[in-house]
Amino acid sequence: MATVALGLVGYYQFIRGYPLGPELMERLEALAWPAHNVEIKEMNWGPVAIVQDFQASSTEYDRIVLISAVKRGGKSSGTVTCRQWTGGELDVLAVQDRVFEAVTGIISVDNLLVIGEHFGIWPKEMIVIEVELPDESVGNLVLDELHHDLQTGKTTIVGDNPMAERDLNIVKEITALAQLAVAGGLSALPHVVPLSVKDLNPLADVCHNQLIDDIRLSTPLN
Repeated sequence: MATVALGLVGYYQFIRGYPLGPELMERLEALAWPAHNVEIKEMNWGPVAIVQDFQASSTEYDRIVLISAVKRGGKSSGTVTCRQWTGGELDVLAVQDRVFEAVTGIISVDNLLVIGEHFGIWPKEMIVIEVELPDESVGNLVLDELHHDLQTGKTTIVGDNPMAERDLNIVKEITALAQLAVAGGLSALPHVVPLSVKDLNPLADVCHNQLIDDIRLSTPLN
């Protein structure tokens, strides 16, 4: 029996129309893995806190499956890709930059992978199921609902609208792949793409700009 962690990185429980929301969680929780011990984790906070949570746990995982929305480029929006985290070497400053961005509260599967690798918490088998989505997906869903309310004059609960058919199909695809990944690991997946440090998204410019400004403000002028 394998012990497996299944984590939703960037899970939004209050927005039903979002692919990494309640619909996906409900479908994953309804799956049965009688041959494995599976723990489903809501990873809707910063990477440093997630890594610390793994460090504090006494559980040793045989494999970890992460589900995340990214804007990695090169694929059309809504494309779901299975990846194997292969790691790689980053210099100390590059790791520190990832940690700095992580403590600002930015949710990033890339930073999570790097920081977890640095602290040696990942098992040999690390699987990432990614859906290509614009960074502004969540905000757009909320704004669309607010715009609809203004048009109709009705009061509704933001985030409670049903999923669009396209997004529901994404959820179904992720669920099917997660079931395979948890049950059989990498060998059970139809097509797996390597994910190494060379494939990581760049850090958010706003963090670096703020850091530079803070350094300038704190440095005495001669």
